[in-house]
Amino acid sequence: MRLVVILGSLANLAAVSKAQTLADAARKEAERRKELEDRGVEAKVINTVGPAAASTANVMVSKPGAGPKATIAPTAAKSRRSAEWFRAEIQKQDREIRRSEERLTVLRARAAAERWALPRVGRTSRASPRSSAEERLRSQIQELELKLSRLRRERLETYDAGRKAGFLPGELDGRGIVP
Repeated sequence: MRLVVILGSLANLAAVSKAQTLADAARKEAERRKELEDRGVEAKVINTVGPAAASTANVMVSKPGAGPKATIAPTAAKSRRSAEWFRAEIQKQDREIRRSEERLTVLRARAAAERWALPRVGRTSRASPRSSAEERLRSQIQELELKLSRLRRERLETYDAGRKAGFLPGELDGRGIVP
């Protein structure tokens, strides 16, 4: 009987979800599952990988009071980051990446100009200033390239952490569904 109720509500959810966004459907499904859990209704969750895996589907039966109730501790709720935090962090990293790319472009242009510049006329010092300037530019370019790769890696890690926290790509980039 309970399985029929669950399947019926899933069919209703499928019919209604065509007119909604995926996030709305997921939110309503989460609310429905929480309601069932609060009422103590036994639910079956069937996870399939694909059509070929239908015969070997994983079935998990949950009984009310059978296991520890999943609750978020007050300290864990505070430490959980929001979509706004991830979005702000990603935007900050994007700005830093753009600044580094612009600086790298300027340094590369200056290095190219130094390479093709005419030799200076007049007294020369003990150390060749031209080669030291080229070496200094080259080392600055290498440091900036390393910093840029580190920044890109950190941005990717932040994005992945946001995805693992359950946020959609549009929520993280600020382009799609923003609650």
